[in-house]
Amino acid sequence: MKTKKFSLKSARFKRPSLDQKGFTLIEALVALFILVLCIVLLNVVTTQYKTIRKQTFEDRQLEWHMFLNQFEYSLEGLVLVNTKPNELQFKLLDDKGQFKEMIYYEKYENLVRRRTGAGGHQPMLMKVKSINFVEKKSFLEITVTFSNQETYHAQLGIEHNAAGIQDE
Repeated sequence: MKTKKFSLKSARFKRPSLDQKGFTLIEALVALFILVLCIVLLNVVTTQYKTIRKQTFEDRQLEWHMFLNQFEYSLEGLVLVNTKPNELQFKLLDDKGQFKEMIYYEKYENLVRRRTGAGGHQPMLMKVKSINFVEKKSFLEITVTFSNQETYHAQLGIEHNAAGIQDE
C-alpha cells in the first residue's frame, strides 16, 4: 500500500489563484452601502405613509364639517316631511309659505347627495360607507361612516311640518 505524503507547508501557504471566486473589500462595501440605502428608503416610505394617512383623516374631517355647515345653511326655508335611515325629505317653501318643491338628502352609491324633485343632484359627502338619519323631537341626529371606517356624529335643530302649510 502506497502512502501519499501530504505536505503541510504547501497547503497552508499556497497563494490563491486568480480564478477563485470571492468578495473583495470593495464588493463588500458596495453591498453594505446598498443594504443601508434600502433601510433608509424603507424608513422614508413608512414616514410618508403615516403622513398621507394623517392627511386623509384630516380631509374626511374637513369634508364632514363642510357638509354640516352647508347642510345647516340649506335648512333655512325647509320643513322636514319624512325621515328614513338613509333619506330625508323636505319641503321647500316660498316667501308666502306655499309649497315650492321637494328636497331630498339621501345616500346614493358611495356618496350623500342633495336632490330636488325637479331633477338633478348635488354631491354633499364623498366616500361614504353608511349614513343614518334619526329624527328626535326638535333635532335631527346624523351618523356617517366613511369608507376608511371613520365615524362622525352630529345633532342639528330642525323645523317640523307646521300647521297652515299647504300639502301637495
